[in-house]
Amino acid sequence: MNIVRRLIGYKMQIGGVAHSGWLPDNAAVPLPTPIRNITLNLEIQHDDSGFLLCYTSTDGSVHGDTWHESLADAERMATRSFGISASEWSSC
Repeated sequence: MNIVRRLIGYKMQIGGVAHSGWLPDNAAVPLPTPIRNITLNLEIQHDDSGFLLCYTSTDGSVHGDTWHESLADAERMATRSFGISASEWSSC
């Protein structure tokens, strides 16, 4: 895998999501998820089959990746999921 874009130390807030699932009659509604401030390190990696948007919080509590056919698709996902603009990435 070749790293084509990188963003280190991206600060964001997660949580605050209200319960949206089914509950039985008279059940207590769960509280929203706790709001937390996290710092993410992100990379867009490329191989012969496509692009991976990889992210990890500095404390290790949040991590994952998504696969995309194009670099533009991976960048759009970063914008949609994390609010990252194209100008925030560093080219590698």
